[in-house]
Amino acid sequence: MGKGDRRGLRGRRRDASRPIGRTGEEEVSAAVWSMETSSSPVAAILSSPSPLLPVMPKNLGKPPPAAAAAQEEGREELFASCSFADLGLHPNLCAHLQDKMGFQAPTRIQAQAIPVAMSGQHMLVKAATGTGKTLAYLAPIVHLLQMREPCVDRTHGTFALVLVPTRELCLQVYGIAQQLVHRFHWIVPGFVMGGENRAKEKARLRKGISILIATPGRLLDHLQHTASFVYSNLRWIVFDEADSILELGFGKAVEDILEHLGSRNGAPDQNKNKGEHIRRQNLLLSATLNEKVNRLAKISLKNPVMIGLDDQKKPSGKSNTLGNSHTSLLSYDEEDGILEKQNDVLEHAVDDFKLPAQLVQRYVKVSCGSRLAVLLSILKSLFERQISQKVVIFLSTCDSVDFHHTVLSQLEWSSGPQLDMDKKQKFLSCKVFRLHGSMEQDDRKKSFLGFGSEKSAILVSTDVAARGLDFPKVKYIIQYDSPGEASEYVHRVGRTARIGEKGEALLFLQPIELDYLKDLESHGVSLTEYPFQKRSLEGFVAAEEATKKLARDAFCSWVRAYTAHRGELKKIFMVKKLHLGHVARSFGLKEQPSLVGRSHQVQLKKRKKEQKRKQPAKRRKLPSKK
Repeated sequence: MGKGDRRGLRGRRRDASRPIGRTGEEEVSAAVWSMETSSSPVAAILSSPSPLLPVMPKNLGKPPPAAAAAQEEGREELFASCSFADLGLHPNLCAHLQDKMGFQAPTRIQAQAIPVAMSGQHMLVKAATGTGKTLAYLAPIVHLLQMREPCVDRTHGTFALVLVPTRELCLQVYGIAQQLVHRFHWIVPGFVMGGENRAKEKARLRKGISILIATPGRLLDHLQHTASFVYSNLRWIVFDEADSILELGFGKAVEDILEHLGSRNGAPDQNKNKGEHIRRQNLLLSATLNEKVNRLAKISLKNPVMIGLDDQKKPSGKSNTLGNSHTSLLSYDEEDGILEKQNDVLEHAVDDFKLPAQLVQRYVKVSCGSRLAVLLSILKSLFERQISQKVVIFLSTCDSVDFHHTVLSQLEWSSGPQLDMDKKQKFLSCKVFRLHGSMEQDDRKKSFLGFGSEKSAILVSTDVAARGLDFPKVKYIIQYDSPGEASEYVHRVGRTARIGEKGEALLFLQPIELDYLKDLESHGVSLTEYPFQKRSLEGFVAAEEATKKLARDAFCSWVRAYTAHRGELKKIFMVKKLHLGHVARSFGLKEQPSLVGRSHQVQLKKRKKEQKRKQPAKRRKLPSKK
């Protein structure tokens, strides 16, 4: 079992993040309800024994007037004024990008990164999600491979390694690589990742894979145990979503991979091709920079070009003529191999998170007892106003994902008067998918591909879906449980407003959690409040015992995850401040479940009985014999 597999099993209770997020309290409880004046299906629910829902504002899902201007500004800021041909890419590749893949012009990040990648220099890219980082490294790799003499052959083995944090991102990058090599059939992309059949992967590696996309744990396994894996011609090592790779605990695996490939700074490159030294090029791409990424950069990059760091100097040299002030070439300290000025770079990078200008960010303040009702009403309002709608909902634990997936996919209600209660219909007509680390690999793949192919759907997920995935046409992100780290907020909202498109993000917060907004503001992220009217919900869960069990498990895992915040965030997200009864109501439970498992209670009873049995019995005094 690889590292990624073990982590998936451990993530059953709390997957890849910690919770945060709920919404408003006393001020909304006085909201006025009017069934008579409302003709919406949501209001009709109020006249039936079905779960009661709040009425949301009519402009829900409609961006404010300034959003259109922001979108235009965002597109101007995102795209470069040059063409792909201006960057030096092969004409056939440029034509394919435009005609078959729909890319009319490169983004600014691509315009800066592609010439650098083709120059052979090491490169570190910091760029917001949805700015085209994947194409920024795949396009130059394909360009250089199709020009190679002698022509690339499968028997030559692997030329490019792309490391990604999750299985879903592995499939996504593989899909893009397949499209790019469509006109260059002799270049073969492939993937290896946790959860797949090792024997089949070994067979593919034996045949030869030119561009290999992999998760770190499975790649290290093949490097150590697959003798037929040929990588003597390896030229590129790419770390895509490097911050996520390290946050998921793959740091040791990455170091072992670099050691094994001889690509760690200070280690000689042992790979030769017909006696000639092969020039190895490492590329590191990340949405955020932190100390872990800093360490990886130090051990893997040599004289790298830094792209996406606003406060750095302009680079010199032909490879950067299309760049701007966001690109810089930092010199190396030859004695210790540490980038000069890198601490200043990271200090700047950690302070600010760059998000698309066209992304509308809001938060909604609601008490725990009302959050499920508010969530249902938000979704109902969104899909009433626009049939074609794709929404991603982020939660903190696997159990919580399972529970909310069941509610959203199976909840029924009646839109007519009480006499027509027999005529029920699904509360949400769209398909609902779930995604978390404890699902079987086949189920994860079906959810990932299924949601991506739908025009209108909901994805309920842990942070496994926040790691660089590009789902087409996602317009709305709901963070039902807030992320445990501010950097994770960037990854989550990055699933929308991609490549210049409009998008909205909504964060659920309880009144006691509003200090979290200050933490986001310290990183340059500002949210506006979204008002609503509320009414409590407790109907659907009590009807089925299986659903009640899901709700109880989700409640317990949510509370455990809430206690897992670290550092300064622990002072904001304190379990002692929570009303656990309200938390239970947010899962549709009328009573708060015990946080002590039944097996533990049985053990306590047995222990007490054992202690009683071992206590010395009082001896009766017998009359002495004379």
